[in-house]
Amino acid sequence: MINLIGRIFLEPLDCPFRRVDEIIKKAKEQARIIIVDFHAEATSEKVAMGWYLSGRVTAVVGTHTHVQTADEKILPGGTAYITDLGMTGPMESVIGVKKDVVIDKFVNRIPRYFEVAKGPYQFNAALIDVDEETGEATSIRRIQNYE
Repeated sequence: MINLIGRIFLEPLDCPFRRVDEIIKKAKEQARIIIVDFHAEATSEKVAMGWYLSGRVTAVVGTHTHVQTADEKILPGGTAYITDLGMTGPMESVIGVKKDVVIDKFVNRIPRYFEVAKGPYQFNAALIDVDEETGEATSIRRIQNYE
């Protein structure tokens, strides 16, 4: 598992595109199945990373925005891809935080302590089937479970 962080709308960091090349080279010495978690704000940066790594890793899954996307696919070369896995947390919330707290912050522009919302929960994920011999993904399916 490789964890990368994007740069758009986040603190200035090393280029994740350049850095991942070095990391993949080392990872391939130890494993055939390589999954990249790309924690980024902008969907365009996540999509670009998916295409950049297409055929070089087993999967690229985006995280950070807490909203599951409906764009799961197998890219050329057997790389599973989804822009954002979504979140596990309270459904009746603003990305897991009590609605009134976030709304008050937006309306009044006053910093607020984020409190985790209560109530029914959701579980978002993706199930990826992998050919263990080649390390290529053969399918990807979104999972959305609401309780």
